[in-house]
Amino acid sequence: MRLARVLLLSSLPFTLLACGEEEPEGPPMSKIYVRNESSTEANVRVKFWTKDYVKVSSGENGTVAFVNTEGANAVQVEAKSRKQWDDCWVTMNVGQTLVVFNATERIGCRAE
Repeated sequence: MRLARVLLLSSLPFTLLACGEEEPEGPPMSKIYVRNESSTEANVRVKFWTKDYVKVSSGENGTVAFVNTEGANAVQVEAKSRKQWDDCWVTMNVGQTLVVFNATERIGCRAE
């Protein structure tokens, strides 16, 4: 009797897991790729979509992922330099690469 009770109690968590519903999928995520060709660290975010900046060091690559519940194809992306906090922004398609580069006395942005 005691062995049957132990077996029943030990199998209960597995039974409950098997009956549970599947995890719902999260909201759709989109990405912007970043290539920093400038001489300074760049902080990058998708304007109006993300509050936090992604730091991309000079000569490095990065990715900005954001929730795209509206299925937008184009977004505005902003980059700020760490040196002088100058900034640039560009409108680009989701999935494109943002290139941050040295412009005259500030950083520049272009989409590729």
